[in-house]
Amino acid sequence: MRRFFLVLLSGLFMAFSWPHIGYFPFIFFAFVPLLILESQAKNGREIFYLSFCSFFIFNLITTYWVWHASNVGAVFAFFINSVLMSFVFYLYFHVKRKIPNRLGYLSLICLWVSMEYMHLNWDLSWPWLTLGNVFAKYPIIVQWYEFTGFLGGSFWVLLINLLVFNFLYDQKKKRNFLQLLVVFLLPIILSLYIYNSYTENKVDKMNVLVIQPNIEPYAEKFNIPAYIQLLDFIELAEQNLVKETDLLIGPETALVGPPIDEDKLESNYHIQVFRMLQKKYPNLNIVLGAITKKTYSTDSEVTKTARKSNDEQYDLYNSLILIPNQGDVKIYHKSKLVPGAEKMPFPIILDPIAKMVIDLGGTSGSLGSPNYTEPFNINGYLVSPLICYESIYGDMQSSNSSLIIVATNDGWWKNTAGYKQHFDYSLLRAVEQRKWVVCSANTGISGIINSKGEVVSKTNWDEVASINHKITINDSVTFYKRFGDFIGRIFMFLSFILIIATFVKAKVKN
Repeated sequence: MRRFFLVLLSGLFMAFSWPHIGYFPFIFFAFVPLLILESQAKNGREIFYLSFCSFFIFNLITTYWVWHASNVGAVFAFFINSVLMSFVFYLYFHVKRKIPNRLGYLSLICLWVSMEYMHLNWDLSWPWLTLGNVFAKYPIIVQWYEFTGFLGGSFWVLLINLLVFNFLYDQKKKRNFLQLLVVFLLPIILSLYIYNSYTENKVDKMNVLVIQPNIEPYAEKFNIPAYIQLLDFIELAEQNLVKETDLLIGPETALVGPPIDEDKLESNYHIQVFRMLQKKYPNLNIVLGAITKKTYSTDSEVTKTARKSNDEQYDLYNSLILIPNQGDVKIYHKSKLVPGAEKMPFPIILDPIAKMVIDLGGTSGSLGSPNYTEPFNINGYLVSPLICYESIYGDMQSSNSSLIIVATNDGWWKNTAGYKQHFDYSLLRAVEQRKWVVCSANTGISGIINSKGEVVSKTNWDEVASINHKITINDSVTFYKRFGDFIGRIFMFLSFILIIATFVKAKVKN
């Protein structure tokens, strides 16, 4: 009964620390019940099963909304995430018994952050519950993410949990309490200092218009004729455009209908309509989402995701299209695809269930995905475009970009915590990169976020809306922007050393 209580307590503490589920302070002692269970466990299997139950509760409560988009994908995400998190505790159990004292306890941090880093970079990538994201609603206390990124937040959370556990079970209460107090308060004090002393390196201003068309994705998106959606978008834009507007931004898959042929961009009906709009507003650049199509010639090398139709081979992409006020149309292809929805991971094994999973872009099968990202050049400034899921990743932006655009369609998740969490994660991206972030969401939340992670303006859910705002372009380059997720790479190396050392000691003992 006691074990069941501790399992439940840990899972609920983790879940109710998450943005729009509860309040972040719970995360600072959410792992303590599991640490108690681990210290009393008889073997690795026991702590694996116990921790799995806690982490399944955590995943279920925080990301329940995935069920609306894909029930198969939801179950898969809950299970895989819980297994990965539990496996960390399994490894921790064995490492701590071969490498005692403080290094053994600190191995939990190494192993966990390594898992999160791996989870950013493999076929089943789903980093929504990276511990550092827990502070998304309160970026004022993690301004130091400009140095560490969100993995630094994971390190902080785990260290405090270990210190709380140590305080409860170690005899030296006074010393342990002081350690705990310093580790808890110092990052917050540092963050407040950075927040109050930060001055933006202003380069220029840009007048931005964000459009939120509010088209329900299940019943309306692919049933209302494409030309009607286009005309409604244009009408809403014209109601809010002024001569000084530099950039018009629409959401993910704003343009519906047949995929746009990348070899015939200027002749596409949608592009021509926006070119006509630019004649009225010659300063206007336009960025909006669409499914695009790249056809391969008979003698060219095709990708693994290429589709066949009669004698034609082609790739479909979830794309952002830049229609500049001068020059040719440019395309950005989404590179971080949602497992199960936009791509089928491990295709040899999982392709048979592809038809059971909803397609968020209106196609079936895996979308094409480049292995690189390229910024847009808008009025001489490099702008990092991100599509939906990509904004969860801190290390995605071009090293010299001056602005971040997030185009998404969160309507698949309905009116749940999902779209709210997604928007708040962009606050962390703004701090990490020290860049303004402009979000355009089909059904909400759309908004403007400054380089401190403060929301300057935002829309409500489920409304036709627009935002006119003058944003700041800056050329600052943060430490995190320069070195990316270096904390993850360091802990991956340390984890490798710890696991090797554990294996060697086990062999020597035998």
